[in-house]
Order: sequence, then C-alpha cells, then structure tokens
Amino acid sequence: MYISDCTDLEFYYEGIQKSTAKSLCKFEKTFYQFSDKLLAHVNEISISSILINLVHFFILTRKPMRTSSINILMAAVAFFDIFTSLLPIEVLFERYKDIFFECLSLDTYGLVLTKALLTVVKDYSRRCSTWLIFFIAFIRTLIIQNPLSSKYEALGKPKASIIVITGICVVTLPISMFKFLENQFVESMPRDSCAPNTTYIVNVLSELFMKNDGIVMKYFYLFNSSISDIIPCILLLIVTILLVWNLFKTSKKRTKISSVSNNRNSRGKSGLVLCVAIMFFVVECPYGLSVGSAWIFIHAPGAHNMLNQFGAIFSMLITLNTCTHLIVCLFMSSQYRSTTIQVFSCGRIRPKTRISSGTQVISRR
Repeated sequence: MYISDCTDLEFYYEGIQKSTAKSLCKFEKTFYQFSDKLLAHVNEISISSILINLVHFFILTRKPMRTSSINILMAAVAFFDIFTSLLPIEVLFERYKDIFFECLSLDTYGLVLTKALLTVVKDYSRRCSTWLIFFIAFIRTLIIQNPLSSKYEALGKPKASIIVITGICVVTLPISMFKFLENQFVESMPRDSCAPNTTYIVNVLSELFMKNDGIVMKYFYLFNSSISDIIPCILLLIVTILLVWNLFKTSKKRTKISSVSNNRNSRGKSGLVLCVAIMFFVVECPYGLSVGSAWIFIHAPGAHNMLNQFGAIFSMLITLNTCTHLIVCLFMSSQYRSTTIQVFSCGRIRPKTRISSGTQVISRR
C-alpha cells in the first residue's frame, strides 16, 4: 500500500476539502505503519479460525446437538466461517510456494481463476454467516417470547433450521454470482523465466463494472455491503436487545422458585449474549461501511486506499471473532460442554447435565 504524496492533494484527495485532505494525508503514515503490523498476523489468525471452527463444527454436528435448530444453525455458521478464511491461506501458499515447487508461476489461468473464486466464496460465506447469526437470535427471541405456543416451539426443531439455511443460501447466491462478473482475465507478458512458454493471465476489473465512470461498481459494492453487513448488523442488534430483555423478564418471573445462584447464572448468560452482539456490531458494521464506501472515492486514491485498509483490518477482526465461538458456547451451554467432554474423552466420560431452555446461545463470526 503506497502512501499519498501530500504535495499533490488535488489528485490523492479529489473532491475533499483541502484542510481535511491535508489532515488525512498526514494521518496516513502513522495509520499504515500500525495497520501493516496488525495485518501481518492475518494468516495465522485465519489458520487458527479454520482449526477452531472445524472442532466447533464437529461438536455441533454430534447426535445430541442435532436435536435443536439453534445448534444446527450454529454449525452452519462454523461451516461458512471455515470457507471465509480460505483466501488468506491461498495468499500464504503464494508466499511460500518456492519451498514446495521449483518453478510455479502464480499467473497461470488456473491459479488466477482459483484466487478469483476464493474471493467470491469469501464474500458468499460471510454473507450467509451474517444472516444465519441474525436468524439464530431471531428464532431464539420468538421462542422465549412465546414459550407456550406450539407454533413458535416448532422453530426450535431441526426442520426449521434446514429451511432457514436453504433459504439464505439460495437468496444470497445471485449477489456473489454477479460479483464474479467483476473479473476479467486477460493475457499478459511472461514474467517468470523458468516457464517462458506458459500463457500468463492477469485479473482486471471488467468493462461492465468500469463503464460510465464505474457507476455499476460503486452501486454494487454499496448494495453488497448493505445487504451483507450493515442491514443484518442493525437487525441483529435490535433482536439481541429484545432477546436480552425477554431473558431478563423470564429470570424475574423465576426468581421466586429459583435459587440465587440460578438467577445470577441467568443474568450472566444474558450479559454474554449482549456482549456477543456488541462485538458483532463493533467489527461487522464498520467493515461494511468501509468496503461499501471505498469505491465512492475511486477518483481519490488516498481516501480509497485508506478505506480499503480499514476494511482489511475489520475483516481480520471478524475472523478473529469467529475463534471465540467455541469458547462462548462452552460458557453458555451445558449441553455443549457435555458433548465436548464426550468428544475429547472418546465417549469414556458422560457427564450428567440438566439442559434448560435458556442455554442456547448465539455466537458470531
């Protein structure tokens, strides 16, 4: 990432007030030094996320856990979080390819296409994961708000989760399919002397996205960020506040028949749910705003690059947040703890647990 030349503010910060542009340009040097150090760990975080979510997915798909729609939805979240983290692994492969291959060009059609597809997969998986988290909170809120209704009780059955997962996957797929159209593969001059006869490919923005001053690209990225991040983020925050409020009312009603420790435990669970929602809002919403608005400043490279850098930082924080799902579930669900103990003890230890209606949780990527 190159730093803007503060002597040419009209180019790097076109359309931005001169005093603001000057302040932003001075801020760049410090910001990029900090962000580069932070983003140097993105590959390690992605590997950790994949490994942790593989364990998380395995636990959630055990037979005792598959009786609840919430658990199945959380397993789907873990599944999509794994695919979200694949793109940094491909970048890591590019960095250390010389260790495994004597001569491997990264500009062949197959590898360039693979990277483009992984970018689309990341976009699709993150969108699915975000909406799944919203529906976890939404379904849980409806069940707690209507504890005696058989109609809402059906939402807790596995069938409901299958409908939700299928619906989200189908409805959000066209957005990622359109995103793939931003790629245009063109031939370029050979850059590796070890493979001079290989056809070299470069991935550039397609004419569809760049024509009419890039208006299609600007509106698509703003639309994509709104649908994938901003709207579900706001909806989840609202639903989670309602969920915590319903849990608080439920705990007050049970105070007379429950012990003090149980009442405190219920409050603690409500607080954890709220913390998960706040962490989701803190990292997801800024990511959507950064990526969505970056292309509006396509003619102001300084602002455009800085917004993309902010997006990269929040993307890394989202990946880091997915690593906490397993820990949150261990804290909040006795059923999850019991299943985890059985898994890691190979079934030798079967703890006796009492599962209450308030133990299902939401977790965020």
